Amino acid sequence: MPIHEDDIAAVAVHALTGAGHAGRRYTLTGPEALTQAEQVRVIGEAIGRTLRWQELSPAEERARLLADPGFPDGFVEELLAGYATMAAAPPPAPTSTVEEITGAPATPLSAWADERAADFGGLSR
Repeated sequence: MPIHEDDIAAVAVHALTGAGHAGRRYTLTGPEALTQAEQVRVIGEAIGRTLRWQELSPAEERARLLADPGFPDGFVEELLAGYATMAAAPPPAPTSTVEEITGAPATPLSAWADERAADFGGLSR
């Protein structure tokens, strides 16, 4: 679940400078659970273009990785196994940790995408 890097930094500042955080572990997430297709749609909206997510089968991804001269062949099966494990797991739920620690709600992906629209070749809003 996408989380804005500024939210991570804000929590870190509070954890490093505030009382009561010693020894604590926090699970940080953005405010919404989005599929990869939804994330691509949000970025497309920010840049003013229709984008689509195309899922590859494990066999297609294996072939793509093995054809990449810069990707280590010995890591392909481990990576694909990791993808399969993530896909089989239940989807994570958003946490309220960012807001609990900083007092401000976590930033949605749409705001992050709007901030970076020019980086994606789109128009800034």
